[in-house]
Amino acid sequence: MLSKGLGSLLLLALVLRSSNAGSAASELEVPRVVTGNTPTWLRDRVQLANEVLQPNVPNIVLDDVVLSIVAQWAHETARGQSEFNFNLGGWKARPGERYFVGDDAGVSFHWSAYRDLPNAVADQLQRLHDKFPSAWALLVAQPTSSAWIEELGRKGYYQQKPADYARAWAMHRAELGRLVS
Repeated sequence: MLSKGLGSLLLLALVLRSSNAGSAASELEVPRVVTGNTPTWLRDRVQLANEVLQPNVPNIVLDDVVLSIVAQWAHETARGQSEFNFNLGGWKARPGERYFVGDDAGVSFHWSAYRDLPNAVADQLQRLHDKFPSAWALLVAQPTSSAWIEELGRKGYYQQKPADYARAWAMHRAELGRLVS
Protein backbone atom coordinates (compact mmCIF):
# COMPACT_ATOMS: atom_id res chain seq x y z
CA MET A 1 0.00 0.00 0.00
CA LEU A 2 1.21 3.49 -0.69
CA SER A 3 -0.16 4.94 2.54
CA LYS A 4 3.06 6.69 3.58
CA GLY A 5 3.22 8.52 0.25
CA LEU A 6 5.67 8.28 -2.56
CA GLY A 7 8.29 10.63 -1.29
CA SER A 8 9.66 13.58 -3.16
CA LEU A 9 8.59 12.31 -6.60
CA LEU A 10 4.90 12.25 -5.71
CA LEU A 11 5.10 15.52 -3.80
CA LEU A 12 6.67 17.24 -6.79
CA ALA A 13 4.06 15.72 -9.12
CA LEU A 14 1.25 16.97 -6.92
CA VAL A 15 2.76 20.46 -6.66
CA LEU A 16 3.13 20.71 -10.42
CA ARG A 17 -0.41 19.44 -11.02
CA SER A 18 -1.96 21.75 -8.42
CA SER A 19 -0.18 24.76 -9.91
CA ASN A 20 -2.40 24.28 -12.98
CA ALA A 21 -5.69 24.08 -11.04
CA GLY A 22 -6.96 27.52 -12.02
CA SER A 23 -5.79 27.47 -15.62
CA ALA A 24 -8.13 27.80 -18.55
CA ALA A 25 -8.58 24.70 -20.68
CA SER A 26 -6.61 26.19 -23.57
CA GLU A 27 -3.66 26.81 -21.23
CA LEU A 28 -3.74 23.17 -20.15
CA GLU A 29 -3.55 21.70 -23.64
CA VAL A 30 -0.03 20.83 -24.74
CA PRO A 31 1.26 19.42 -28.03
CA ARG A 32 1.40 15.64 -28.29
CA VAL A 33 5.08 14.69 -28.04
CA VAL A 34 6.59 11.21 -28.37
CA THR A 35 8.48 10.55 -25.13
CA GLY A 36 9.00 6.81 -25.06
CA ASN A 37 10.95 6.07 -28.21
CA THR A 38 14.36 5.92 -26.52
CA PRO A 39 17.04 3.23 -26.17
CA THR A 40 16.73 3.47 -22.36
CA TRP A 41 12.92 3.15 -22.26
CA LEU A 42 12.90 -0.08 -20.24
CA ARG A 43 15.78 0.75 -17.90
CA ASP A 44 14.43 4.21 -17.05
CA ARG A 45 10.92 2.98 -16.23
CA VAL A 46 12.12 0.00 -14.21
CA GLN A 47 14.48 2.19 -12.19
CA LEU A 48 11.86 4.86 -11.42
CA ALA A 49 9.10 2.38 -10.62
CA ASN A 50 11.50 0.63 -8.26
CA GLU A 51 12.39 3.92 -6.53
CA VAL A 52 8.76 4.92 -6.08
CA LEU A 53 7.52 1.52 -4.93
CA GLN A 54 10.47 0.42 -2.75
CA PRO A 55 9.28 2.12 0.45
CA ASN A 56 5.78 0.67 0.11
CA VAL A 57 6.04 -2.78 -1.46
CA PRO A 58 7.67 -5.72 0.36
CA ASN A 59 11.19 -6.38 -0.93
CA ILE A 60 10.38 -10.05 -1.51
CA VAL A 61 7.94 -9.12 -4.32
CA LEU A 62 9.29 -5.71 -5.39
CA ASP A 63 11.13 -6.84 -8.53
CA ASP A 64 8.13 -8.88 -9.71
CA VAL A 65 5.70 -6.02 -9.04
CA VAL A 66 7.92 -3.59 -10.94
CA LEU A 67 8.29 -5.97 -13.89
CA SER A 68 4.53 -6.58 -13.99
CA ILE A 69 3.76 -2.86 -14.01
CA VAL A 70 6.36 -2.05 -16.65
CA ALA A 71 5.00 -4.91 -18.78
CA GLN A 72 1.56 -3.34 -18.56
CA TRP A 73 3.04 0.01 -19.62
CA ALA A 74 4.83 -1.77 -22.47
CA HIS A 75 1.53 -3.22 -23.64
CA GLU A 76 -0.25 0.14 -23.41
CA THR A 77 2.46 2.05 -25.28
CA ALA A 78 3.85 -0.56 -27.70
CA ARG A 79 7.05 -0.48 -25.66
CA GLY A 80 7.24 3.27 -25.83
CA GLN A 81 6.58 3.64 -29.54
CA SER A 82 3.15 5.12 -28.72
CA GLU A 83 4.05 6.82 -25.45
CA PHE A 84 3.18 10.51 -25.57
CA ASN A 85 3.91 13.15 -22.93
CA PHE A 86 5.04 10.41 -20.52
CA ASN A 87 1.53 8.94 -20.32
CA LEU A 88 2.49 5.35 -19.62
CA GLY A 89 -0.88 3.70 -19.38
CA GLY A 90 -3.54 5.53 -21.32
CA TRP A 91 -4.71 7.71 -18.42
CA LYS A 92 -7.35 10.27 -19.33
CA ALA A 93 -6.77 13.79 -18.04
CA ARG A 94 -8.49 14.91 -14.86
CA PRO A 95 -10.06 18.37 -14.56
CA GLY A 96 -7.41 21.07 -14.21
CA GLU A 97 -4.64 18.78 -15.47
CA ARG A 98 -2.32 19.31 -18.44
CA TYR A 99 -3.40 17.19 -21.40
CA PHE A 100 -2.78 16.37 -25.01
CA VAL A 101 -5.44 15.43 -27.52
CA GLY A 102 -5.30 12.00 -29.05
CA ASP A 103 -7.67 9.35 -30.22
CA ASP A 104 -8.39 5.79 -29.21
CA ALA A 105 -10.24 3.70 -31.78
CA GLY A 106 -11.21 6.86 -33.66
CA VAL A 107 -12.62 8.70 -30.62
CA SER A 108 -10.82 11.86 -29.46
CA PHE A 109 -9.83 12.11 -25.79
CA HIS A 110 -7.87 14.42 -23.51
CA TRP A 111 -4.98 12.33 -22.15
CA SER A 112 -2.88 13.20 -19.11
CA ALA A 113 0.33 14.97 -20.11
CA TYR A 114 3.30 14.97 -17.77
CA ARG A 115 6.29 17.29 -17.75
CA ASP A 116 8.79 14.53 -17.08
CA LEU A 117 9.15 10.83 -16.44
CA PRO A 118 9.65 10.89 -12.63
CA ASN A 119 6.39 12.78 -12.12
CA ALA A 120 4.62 10.52 -14.59
CA VAL A 121 5.74 7.33 -12.87
CA ALA A 122 4.86 8.59 -9.38
CA ASP A 123 1.43 9.88 -10.38
CA GLN A 124 0.45 6.90 -12.50
CA LEU A 125 1.44 4.41 -9.80
CA GLN A 126 -0.58 6.40 -7.27
CA ARG A 127 -3.56 6.50 -9.65
CA LEU A 128 -3.37 2.76 -10.20
CA HIS A 129 -3.23 2.17 -6.43
CA ASP A 130 -6.08 4.57 -5.63
CA LYS A 131 -8.47 3.95 -8.52
CA PHE A 132 -8.09 0.17 -8.74
CA PRO A 133 -7.42 -1.04 -5.17
CA SER A 134 -8.62 -4.59 -5.83
CA ALA A 135 -6.22 -4.93 -8.79
CA TRP A 136 -3.42 -3.38 -6.72
CA ALA A 137 -4.01 -5.90 -3.92
CA LEU A 138 -3.83 -8.77 -6.42
CA LEU A 139 -0.67 -7.33 -7.97
CA VAL A 140 1.16 -7.17 -4.64
CA ALA A 141 -0.16 -10.57 -3.49
CA GLN A 142 0.51 -12.39 -6.79
CA PRO A 143 2.81 -10.21 -8.90
CA THR A 144 3.58 -12.86 -11.53
CA SER A 145 -0.08 -13.74 -12.06
CA SER A 146 -2.34 -12.09 -14.62
CA ALA A 147 -5.11 -11.87 -12.01
CA TRP A 148 -4.46 -8.17 -11.38
CA ILE A 149 -4.46 -7.40 -15.11
CA GLU A 150 -7.78 -9.19 -15.57
CA GLU A 151 -9.18 -7.30 -12.58
CA LEU A 152 -8.21 -4.01 -14.23
CA GLY A 153 -10.36 -5.02 -17.19
CA ARG A 154 -13.29 -6.01 -15.00
CA LYS A 155 -13.06 -2.63 -13.26
CA GLY A 156 -13.07 -0.68 -16.54
CA TYR A 157 -9.40 0.23 -17.07
CA TYR A 158 -9.51 -1.12 -20.62
CA GLN A 159 -12.17 -2.30 -23.08
CA GLN A 160 -10.44 -5.37 -24.51
CA LYS A 161 -11.48 -8.84 -23.32
CA PRO A 162 -9.56 -9.45 -20.05
CA ALA A 163 -8.20 -12.81 -21.23
CA ASP A 164 -6.85 -11.27 -24.47
CA TYR A 165 -5.28 -8.32 -22.65
CA ALA A 166 -3.79 -10.69 -20.05
CA ARG A 167 -2.21 -12.84 -22.78
CA ALA A 168 -0.58 -9.79 -24.36
CA TRP A 169 0.61 -8.57 -20.95
CA ALA A 170 2.10 -12.01 -20.17
CA MET A 171 4.03 -11.95 -23.46
CA HIS A 172 5.48 -8.52 -22.63
CA ARG A 173 6.29 -9.60 -19.08
CA ALA A 174 8.17 -12.70 -20.26
CA GLU A 175 10.15 -10.80 -22.89
CA LEU A 176 10.99 -7.87 -20.61
CA GLY A 177 11.93 -10.30 -17.85
CA ARG A 178 14.58 -11.79 -20.13
CA LEU A 179 15.91 -8.31 -20.90
CA VAL A 180 16.22 -7.16 -17.28
CA SER A 181 17.70 -10.38 -15.88
